[in-house]
Amino acid sequence: MKRLLALLLVLVMVCSLTACGGKKEEENKGSNYPEKEVEVVYHSSVGSGGDIMIRAFDKALTNLANAGKIKHKGWVVNNMPGGSGAVAWEYTAKAEPDGYTLLGISSTILTSPLMNEMDVNYESFTPIAILLVDPMVIAVPGSSPYNTFEDLVKAAEAAPGTQSWAGGVAGELGFVAGMEVEKAFGIDINLVPFEGGGDTAASLMGGHLDAAIGEFAELAEAAEAGDVKILASFNPLTVEGYEDTPTMEKLGHGEIEVTKIRGILGPKDMPQDVVDAIRAQLKAMLDEESFKEYVAANGLLVEWHEGDDAMKLMADQTEMLKKSLEEVNN
Repeated sequence: MKRLLALLLVLVMVCSLTACGGKKEEENKGSNYPEKEVEVVYHSSVGSGGDIMIRAFDKALTNLANAGKIKHKGWVVNNMPGGSGAVAWEYTAKAEPDGYTLLGISSTILTSPLMNEMDVNYESFTPIAILLVDPMVIAVPGSSPYNTFEDLVKAAEAAPGTQSWAGGVAGELGFVAGMEVEKAFGIDINLVPFEGGGDTAASLMGGHLDAAIGEFAELAEAAEAGDVKILASFNPLTVEGYEDTPTMEKLGHGEIEVTKIRGILGPKDMPQDVVDAIRAQLKAMLDEESFKEYVAANGLLVEWHEGDDAMKLMADQTEMLKKSLEEVNN
């Protein structure tokens, strides 16, 4: 009997040590992260504002890693347009929640599920961090006869239904903004869907559109070259040379609220220590020089939200957008 009790005691101790070791190993995942490249998915094509964001993040993180300040093995951007965003989001939601598949997001993840039937939305993910607010603008081709937003609106009033404006996919914030402009200014325009800002800029420069609604980041280079003209903004611009761009508020319609958020989400049920490791990297990035240059060049506003705070921000914006869509469609 004594031998049996001793054997049982040894077995209990072995099992306890094994369990503790497994728990410790699980808790230490974050200290080893990342051990390989990370796939970062985005819902639109190369050259879009989100694509530019992810590549800017990767550059800043790489610089920090080279300086020995963080551990970073590189981000590989996977552009997955289609389904008004659903293709990229469903792919990421089903990925292994190990931190090696992440999702770059904009406000499209809030608007698109409101306008399209989807099995996925912002609640399908782990909220790692919302970092940026991205200014939205209205631009015309460089050769356009319209030099002010008032000129563009007057022409639209004179010939209802003849102007074609790019507005992103049906569900993208630019599309919602276009509908709000139509309602506020009493004009009738054709909103043309585009999967990505790069395609929008190319079509606008080619003279195939009368105007486009998009992120300043997507159109800034073309504007600098004179290939497009930025006539109005939904948010105040701080970039040198664009500070006097009229906002919707200055144009008499401050009720038009368009705030495009940008950030990083992950699949559900990610280990907390891995989430913490990614957040620590991103927080370190905020002070990195190339990141600050990217923010300044694109007129971005840094706003940090994580966890429950990020979820609340997205929930509040969803309710605001839902109300806006109901008002526009009535």
